Amino acid sequence: MITYFRIFLLPRRHVFLEALFVNESVSSGLLITNNLILPESSHSMQIALVVNYSDKRISGGPQGVAYDTIEGLKKNHSRLEKDDIHIHVMSSLGTNFHSAFASDDVFGNITYEYFRKMIPSAFFSDLNYYLHLKKRKDSIDLLHSHPISGATAGAFLSIPTIFTLHGMYWREKTLEPSRYSRFAYGELNVLRFRYVSRRIKKLIAISPYVINEVRDFLKTRVPATEVIENPVSDRFFEQEKREEEGLILYPASLTPLKNQDTLIKALALLKSENIRFHCILPGSLGNEEYVQKLRKLIRSSDLEKDIIIPGPAPLDQMLSLYSRASILAVTSLQETAPMIVSEAMANRIPVVASRISGIPYMVSEGNSGFTIDPSRPREIADRLRILLDDSALRKKFGEKSRQIAESRWRSDVIVNRQLDQYSALVE
Repeated sequence: MITYFRIFLLPRRHVFLEALFVNESVSSGLLITNNLILPESSHSMQIALVVNYSDKRISGGPQGVAYDTIEGLKKNHSRLEKDDIHIHVMSSLGTNFHSAFASDDVFGNITYEYFRKMIPSAFFSDLNYYLHLKKRKDSIDLLHSHPISGATAGAFLSIPTIFTLHGMYWREKTLEPSRYSRFAYGELNVLRFRYVSRRIKKLIAISPYVINEVRDFLKTRVPATEVIENPVSDRFFEQEKREEEGLILYPASLTPLKNQDTLIKALALLKSENIRFHCILPGSLGNEEYVQKLRKLIRSSDLEKDIIIPGPAPLDQMLSLYSRASILAVTSLQETAPMIVSEAMANRIPVVASRISGIPYMVSEGNSGFTIDPSRPREIADRLRILLDDSALRKKFGEKSRQIAESRWRSDVIVNRQLDQYSALVE
């Protein structure tokens, strides 16, 4: 049957997608689903959890958060059973054109729905979530979305919605490399957030920094907010530390936002002072122009034997790198609550990271690491040298990092706080 959509620009330039149907079915195989009926009970609580979940954990980012959240739900499954809470995970990481549903014989209160992204997702993700949520909106007590487009669809459908904000769209758009990305991943998300912020039941902030940013951005009509940080998988806590002295690690996409070039300049200063180190920069190579700039800088600084750019690293390789690393270096220009910091701290790694955004809420200055100005290579080099020269201090900072991670980021602890919010908002 014919299906079409239109983009509405609402008052104050809020944007969302509305699907208009000749009937409720869609002829394209892209959107046909097997209809999963959520469990019904007069006492049960039905939660739709929209996350970028895959059963194979991707290191870092929203997909890492999604995996660690589901891990925490499984660890808290006895509470789900006791409180009769049913979690329906919705993920656009499907592997084919048809939706797939899955349940777990061990964790029966958690079900999964996978569906494929509609490309380009920057423009069509709202519609995609709208179509899938619309089919079961009457059986959802609460929608918890991590993608902004899922929250937009939920708010438009008048489903009670909470939203976990992972990025400061209004800041990040200024750092996007092209006009297209500034619009597609910046301006559109800013418009979505303005729309969502007036309609959600609660905003989940992954750092106190988020609350301050949102208040400054929205000025008025700030939604009710709760700080619940990102969880960290048990795998990062359980592995043995096997430090390879002098190894500096900075796992991140190679982009101007992550600012690896300033770190390389700092490492060139260390080499000129005969400080021994080696550095690994694992991460996606999406920005080819920037990658070439980094390689050229490495060559001109005579650092080809000291710095490795291996490309993306799978989880097992990342766990090995964390186990071996002496120091985590982070020179980003904008971050909210970077997973690489919390994961490294769980691995007893001292951190040298940018004094920006949410990082100072994670790194205890002079106790678990140092914060630096990401535009000053000399300052970065000086902090790295302090730790490279002092193994006892590295161990002290590493143990403090682990204590902070244990007390704040264990997945079962984080998920228990999320379940508290579900219960409070549904009741």
